[in-house]
Amino acid sequence: MKEIIPCKAIKADVLLPGSKYIANRLVPMCALADGESTLHNVVQNDDINAVIEGLNNLGYRLTLNSSTLQIKPKVTELAHAVSLNTHHSGTFSRFVTAIAALESVSVFIDCSEKMATRPMTEIFETLGSLGVTINTANDCLPARIKGPILNSNCQIDASRSSQFLSALLIIAPVLSKGLTIQVNSEQVSSSYVDMTLYWMAKLGVNASRDDSSFKIGREQSYQGRELTIPGDVVSASYFMGLVAIAGGHLTIREFDFDSVQGEVDFYKVLEKMGVKFERAGNDLVISSTGRLSAVEVDMGEMPDVVQTLAVVACYATGKTRITNIEHLAYKESNRIIDTANEIAKTGIVVNYGKDFIEVEGGKPKAATINTYEDHRMAMSMALLGSKTAGVKILDADVVTKSFPDYWRLMSQVGLESITVDG
Repeated sequence: MKEIIPCKAIKADVLLPGSKYIANRLVPMCALADGESTLHNVVQNDDINAVIEGLNNLGYRLTLNSSTLQIKPKVTELAHAVSLNTHHSGTFSRFVTAIAALESVSVFIDCSEKMATRPMTEIFETLGSLGVTINTANDCLPARIKGPILNSNCQIDASRSSQFLSALLIIAPVLSKGLTIQVNSEQVSSSYVDMTLYWMAKLGVNASRDDSSFKIGREQSYQGRELTIPGDVVSASYFMGLVAIAGGHLTIREFDFDSVQGEVDFYKVLEKMGVKFERAGNDLVISSTGRLSAVEVDMGEMPDVVQTLAVVACYATGKTRITNIEHLAYKESNRIIDTANEIAKTGIVVNYGKDFIEVEGGKPKAATINTYEDHRMAMSMALLGSKTAGVKILDADVVTKSFPDYWRLMSQVGLESITVDG
């Protein structure tokens, strides 16, 4: 458990590690490529380690040296059944299920207890319609997957997670007949699908898109590349939130202004609350007096910064309403109910429903925050401690899932924490 030490106004700069969202997509794409690839600025976290280990178990050849990842294609096809473990990673669980379906041998996919409760039905049903055999006890992982994929047309329900659609897009170029995908539902987090398509194009694969359908033609293939992964725009949100609450000035160096990820626009939400932002070359300069005003905002395309905004809203004048977030119930925690309950511990008035959270700003008091094995719960709730004494974060090391350097970099910019017995 960590106790957060309230800080003075911030005056610092920070350089953030590469985006795990981009790495989660680029690594399997490069593994499926015809030639070798080299990726620089690869964040070393639990999720990416699971990707590397899992793909190596499938016969791909990945070697991580510091923040540089060398990726070589398979030499031979798998001859015997294999197994792998996705641990806590929802993204890799969905992606590797599709990749495993490319194999003619059985692939057993195991996971953590937490991941074993998260939705997989949609990808299982779609792969089944493509001729893949799926054996699972309850439509979740663990599961045994046996391909190959036989058909070239399918439908997918992407109403709970865009990752199901991205998983199919990632494997489509290596299918001999190509793949046509019809989305038969509302599609959430479309910017993440845009990200998948963007990096597919960077590796030489083009997809045609018509309203709710996607077609990846036959005789395409990923080309090996040497690429540097841009900084993580979601990780940047915690530093923006810190300055918004505590006041002061912070420069985020090499900010990824060109990101297709929805969360790149989070600074525009904070701008409406009274925070000032300025672009200086490739850097983003943030200034705040600590005086904030409430907002009403649709966060459907910025799901992974909803918790950050909810914490910032605790210190804003008025009632902040965050809408279009129904799909957050299916993340590492129920990020609607759990976020509301933890904020309420501080005495702040919080209301929530199926697809919204309302936070009435005030003066939060000391509280011990449960993280529910959710890395983003730990990182966002820690910001409460920048202005409120006595905030403690249980299971604070859960940040290693995506951002192992979180506590070190927060200390570097001025937000200190101490480890205490719980």
